[in-house]
Amino acid sequence: MKHLVKMFLFFMIFIFTVRDNGIAGLLINEISCESVQDDWVEIFFQSDKREQMDISRLFVTMYYGKSEKLSDDPITLYSYDRPETPYDDRFAVIHFTKVAKSDETDLTGDSNHNGYIDVYCNNYTGSLWNSDGIVAIDTDDDPSNGGIIDFVGYSNRDGSVNETIASYVVHAQKYNQWEAYTGENIQACMVDIGTGGLKTFMSIVRKGGVDTNTMNDFSITSFQTPGRENMFSGESTQNKRLFSSAKKKITIIPNHPKLGSGDIDLFIYETCNLRLRIFSPVGLLLYESPLYTDVFPGNLKLNWDLKGLHKNACTGLYLGRIEASSPRMKKTDSEIIYLILSRYK
Repeated sequence: MKHLVKMFLFFMIFIFTVRDNGIAGLLINEISCESVQDDWVEIFFQSDKREQMDISRLFVTMYYGKSEKLSDDPITLYSYDRPETPYDDRFAVIHFTKVAKSDETDLTGDSNHNGYIDVYCNNYTGSLWNSDGIVAIDTDDDPSNGGIIDFVGYSNRDGSVNETIASYVVHAQKYNQWEAYTGENIQACMVDIGTGGLKTFMSIVRKGGVDTNTMNDFSITSFQTPGRENMFSGESTQNKRLFSSAKKKITIIPNHPKLGSGDIDLFIYETCNLRLRIFSPVGLLLYESPLYTDVFPGNLKLNWDLKGLHKNACTGLYLGRIEASSPRMKKTDSEIIYLILSRYK
C-alpha cells in the first residue's frame, strides 16, 4: 500500500513539474515522412508568457525500434522569437537518421546557417513510415507509462491498420493525448495522408497552433517550412506566383560569418524549372546556373559562386535575374534582385 502511495505522489509531482516547466506548450508542428534525405519532425514551444525550456532530455519518436533522447547538451526553445538570433527560437527540427551527426544546441547555435536548429536522432533506421504512423514527444521511449507530451497519428486509410501503430494510438488515447475512437478501424481517427502516402515535397502541418488532440488540428500541405511558420497549399493561389525571393537586395562579403555566401533564398509555390543569371550593371552576362528542373514547393537556396567570366567578380553592384517556368501550368515567372559584393577588408 505504501508503495502505491509513493507511486501516486511521484506521478502527481511529475504532472505539476511538467506544467511548471511549460512542457504542456511544446507541440508537434510539422511532420515530413517521405523526405528525399532524412525524415524530420518540427516541434515548437508556444505560451502566452515569455518562457523558455530545455528540450534536450525529451524524446521525439515513433516508438518503433530504438529511440534516443534529443541531445546530451542543452537545447533551449523560447515562446517568442528573440531578435539576437538569426533563427526563430520557437522551433527545432528533429531529423530521424541512422547517420551520426552533431546536434545544434545552445553551445553551437545554427552552425550550418540554414535558418533553424537541427537535432539528429538515431531512431528506427527505416525512419518514419509513409503509411500508418505516429509521432510523439515523450519523456522516454515508452508509450504506456503516461509520459506523452504531444502526439500525432496519421494513416493512408487503406482499411488495414498496422497493429503496432494502432497500439501506440490506444496508449495515447488512454492518457487523453489523442481523441477516443470506438469504430471498427482506428485509422478513421488518424490524419489522412492519402492512399499513396505523402509525396517527397509534402508534409503534415498543424493549423494555427490549435491543440485539441485530434486529427482536425492538422492539414496536408505541399509547402515544407522547417523552422518557420506553416504555410498551407491554398495560400499559393493568391498571387499565382511560381516563386518569390526572400530579399530583393543581398549584401555579400566573402569569408564573413553571416554574409559570406552567395546564397539567394527563394520560396517555391508550384513545381517548376528554375535558372539564375547574373549580369553586370551594363547588362553583360557574367554567370548562368544550370537549369534546375522539377523543383518542388518549399524553401530553396540558389547559389552564385562569386565568379564572372571564369574569374572572381570584383567589388560592385550586380543584377540577378531568376527565371521560372511551369510546363504543367503553361506559366513563366521572373524576378530581378540586386547583389552588392564587397571584397574590402
